[in-house]
Amino acid sequence: MLTRSLAALTATLFSLAAIAPAHAIGKAEKRQLFFGHDDRHTLVPDALPWRAIGQIETASHSICTATLIADDVVLTAGHCFKDPDTGRFDPAVSFAAALNGKQAAARVATSRVFVDRRLFAGLTAEGGGLIVDPKVARYDYAFVRLAQPIGRTLGYLPLVDGDRATLQTRLADARWRVTQAGYPIDDPSHLTVHEQCRAIRLLPDGRLSHRCDTLPGDSGSPLLLIDGAGKAAIVALQSSAPDARDRRRADNMALSVPAFRSALERFLAEGRAARPGVASAAQ
Repeated sequence: MLTRSLAALTATLFSLAAIAPAHAIGKAEKRQLFFGHDDRHTLVPDALPWRAIGQIETASHSICTATLIADDVVLTAGHCFKDPDTGRFDPAVSFAAALNGKQAAARVATSRVFVDRRLFAGLTAEGGGLIVDPKVARYDYAFVRLAQPIGRTLGYLPLVDGDRATLQTRLADARWRVTQAGYPIDDPSHLTVHEQCRAIRLLPDGRLSHRCDTLPGDSGSPLLLIDGAGKAAIVALQSSAPDARDRRRADNMALSVPAFRSALERFLAEGRAARPGVASAAQ
């Protein structure tokens, strides 16, 4: 069995088929993962920014959190699409926007997934999950094109502007406070939010360490900067977290927008080229 170092963190996707009370995260473990206290709350995603966040499901029934960032594109974590049992690519099959219990603002099939091939080489299966090697953590992003442009009616979220230095300044101006929202294993059908959680450090490779309360299922969830008017911008996406036993020595890891902006711009441009005459609606 692989020995887990603190640098190699556990990716936080989970399988619908694997959920059972015997495998649920206990209260003590959850308390450790949440830095001693659960600061999350659920809300009804009936308006932006929450309405743009949803749940993505793969062919093997694994689920992650994803966010609308264009008419027909959602952003999530790349490790969500590697099956830990087979080691093979596990394609997305559907996206449920603004999931709330049994209801969703929209449910739509997917048509394409982009994952950087370099990521898969550094993902190791262990204990039903995946270990993200720090050498490839900068590639832990994925862009999923949807079969229908539901973002035209539901809206979508912008990404924070600028490069790494600009993001560093923005985070400092916000006193390193962000908001995380996702669909975690302990309540996978309701949007769970941790407001004003602490971002810790922006690393040279683009990873952002943080202390937002996350669980399996939160992979790909957005970390947001929300201004006084309630307008939100994505600054990072959730990637990985340590085991509960290592919590005191390691923070959670997200991947900041500047790390994947160029790849996203290419993906969006390819979509526009494939569909001439179709313009994106401005938010």
